[in-house]
Amino acid sequence: MKVSLIVTTLNEEKNILGLLNSLLALSVQPSEIVIVDGGSKDSTVQLIKSWQKKNKLKLLLLQKKGNRSVGRNLAISNANNEWIAITDAGCLPQKDWLAQLIKAAPGSEVVAGYYLGLSTTSFQQAVIPYALVMPERVDENNFLPATRSMMIKKVVWKKVGGFDEKLSDNEDYAFAIQVKKAGFKINFARKAVVSWIPRTNFLSFLNMIYRFAKGDTYALIFRPKVLMIFVRYIFATIVILGLAIKSLEMSLVFFWVGLIGYALWAIQKNYQFAKNGWYYLPLLQIGSDVTIMMGSLVGLIQRVNKTCYPTM
Repeated sequence: MKVSLIVTTLNEEKNILGLLNSLLALSVQPSEIVIVDGGSKDSTVQLIKSWQKKNKLKLLLLQKKGNRSVGRNLAISNANNEWIAITDAGCLPQKDWLAQLIKAAPGSEVVAGYYLGLSTTSFQQAVIPYALVMPERVDENNFLPATRSMMIKKVVWKKVGGFDEKLSDNEDYAFAIQVKKAGFKINFARKAVVSWIPRTNFLSFLNMIYRFAKGDTYALIFRPKVLMIFVRYIFATIVILGLAIKSLEMSLVFFWVGLIGYALWAIQKNYQFAKNGWYYLPLLQIGSDVTIMMGSLVGLIQRVNKTCYPTM
């Protein structure tokens, strides 16, 4: 099976060579690689061109300013094969990644590969369960493909209208939902693994969560887990204010008992995945909760404004 591999980049000078070298080490290599750079201002493009001169893999480098959806659509439209494998800069495909995607392809139009976090610090270890679906929590029958690790037929991409170029975050989740709604057969390939490099500090983690949450509601995607976050905080706020009317002391007791209990729950929930960085879990839980609510509201407001005032 001939497979085209596509990647989008934007200011990925720290990660791009790691990705390219991991592609070179694949046990089964793509017949071509198509990279679309969205306007990098660092040395990403120069590094790709330099690597291209030294290695034999067929690589087409295109440049077009735009978000990841724009880049992916351009890359797929320039790919020469029916099967398209997709991964991201910031990921390192394992040796048998493409071989496992191909192995799972018969009888399907879409293959959802898997991903694991590659942590080098205790903080990164704690970030992983907030960003990825952990192995113990995978539902193989309902696992949706993500562009970290997936393979699709070009006809699928055409049928659903490609990646929505209005979406710059979580566009792959919106794409996967459209693929599922269209009734295409999705096979899950647990062994088609890429290693994902987690965020290295709290602010970059919050920025990632904010963008994902904003992207969801802008695309009118409302995840049950996100709705439950709003329910938890609205309920807690109502109880605290209600108690404060009767007794400030009771209100403060409820607040601190609730906060400590919530912190312990955050640790218990993900301790098995972050044994070295468990003490970060309460901070990541509360920080992600607040950021998700903020991002969700901003995304929804932006969507409403653009819907009501399409010329703005």
